[in-house]
Amino acid sequence: MNKEETLRDHYWKKFKDDNQVATLFSPKCKEVGTKLVELMKKEDLTYDQAYASLQHAYELIKYESNFMKLQ
Repeated sequence: MNKEETLRDHYWKKFKDDNQVATLFSPKCKEVGTKLVELMKKEDLTYDQAYASLQHAYELIKYESNFMKLQ
């Protein structure tokens, strides 16, 4: 990180480099993930509440996996 680059810029670059959703899956996956985060913000969830919501969604997907179209 150089002097011109802010800590936030550095973090964002690292996040984009580490985030493989866009390259490994369809663009729709990234779009849905972004919508989920926006919904959690709109609902004014704390970090812990948002994480719990995602955990619940994960468990629900596992439960319903026999009925959902997963490719």
